[in-house]
Amino acid sequence: MNIGKIFFSSLMSILFLSTSHMMAQATYDVKKVNENVYIFTELWDADANGNCGVVIGDKEVLLINSMMLASAPDLEKEIRKITDLPIAYVINSDSDTFNHHANAYFADRGAIILSHEKMKYANAYHKVLFKDKISIVLGHEVVTAYHTPSHTLDHIDVHLEKSNVLFMSDGFQPHWLTYTGPNGLKGVVNGIDKAISLSDEHTLIVPGNTSKDPKHYFGNKQQLIRNRKVYIQLNHRVVDLHQKGFTVEEIASDERVNDVIKILEAYPDKRPYLEYYIEEILTMATN
Repeated sequence: MNIGKIFFSSLMSILFLSTSHMMAQATYDVKKVNENVYIFTELWDADANGNCGVVIGDKEVLLINSMMLASAPDLEKEIRKITDLPIAYVINSDSDTFNHHANAYFADRGAIILSHEKMKYANAYHKVLFKDKISIVLGHEVVTAYHTPSHTLDHIDVHLEKSNVLFMSDGFQPHWLTYTGPNGLKGVVNGIDKAISLSDEHTLIVPGNTSKDPKHYFGNKQQLIRNRKVYIQLNHRVVDLHQKGFTVEEIASDERVNDVIKILEAYPDKRPYLEYYIEEILTMATN
C-alpha cells in the first residue's frame, strides 16, 4: 500500500466515523486536570479515540480542536456540564479533519478560530492565522500555540504553562508511531525535542488520535524520549536496508527493525501495519 492508499483508507475512516456520529450520540471520557482544564476523549466506533481540550477562563472558554461536525452538538452539551461560559476560542492543531471539521459550528456561536497560517491552503474554515506562535491568557492559565514541523505543514502544539499540559495532536502517540508527514524524520524529531524542552516528569502529554485503552489516552516525557529514539533507529535501519536492495516486505520482517519498535505498547496489534510506515519513511527519504 502506498501513501495514496493510506490517504484513501484514512478518508474512508473519516466518512465512516462521521456517518456513525450522525446515527448515535457521541460519548466522552472526561479527565479533569484541574478546575480550569479538562480533556475530553471522544469514544469512536473505530480502532482509536480522539482527544480535545477545554480551558476555562474567568469569562470565556477555549477549545483545543473542534472535532467532527456531526458530534459538535454533543461536545457542546458535554462542555455545558462543566461551565456555562461562552466558547470564545477554538485552536486547530492541524489540517487533519478531526481537528477542524466543526470550526464553522463554533464560529457561528461566536468563537474565534485560531490556526497556523498554512491552514489557508487546507479545506478548513479558518479565521485568525498566525506564523510562529500565539498566546492567550485565560484566568490563571497561559495558552501558547506554537508551530512545529511534525505531521503536517500546518501543525501546532498547544502548551498550558500553569497546568503543565502539552497537546501534541498528531505529532505524537504514546503507544505507537505517528506518520511523520512532509518534513520526515527531521520534522517529527524537532517537534519532540521542543516538547521535551517544555516538559518535566509531571507533564501530561495529550495526543490527538489515541488508543482505545484508557491507560494510553495520554503520555509523558519518558515516552517522548523513548519514541524519539525509536524514530531515529527505525528510520536509519529502514533506509540502510533499502539501500542494500531489501523490499518493503523484507524490511518489515527484519529482526532488528522489529526489536526497535516492539517496546511500543501497540506493537502486537499494529505490527501488521508496519509496512505502511516503512513506505512513508522511504518516500520521505527519497524526496
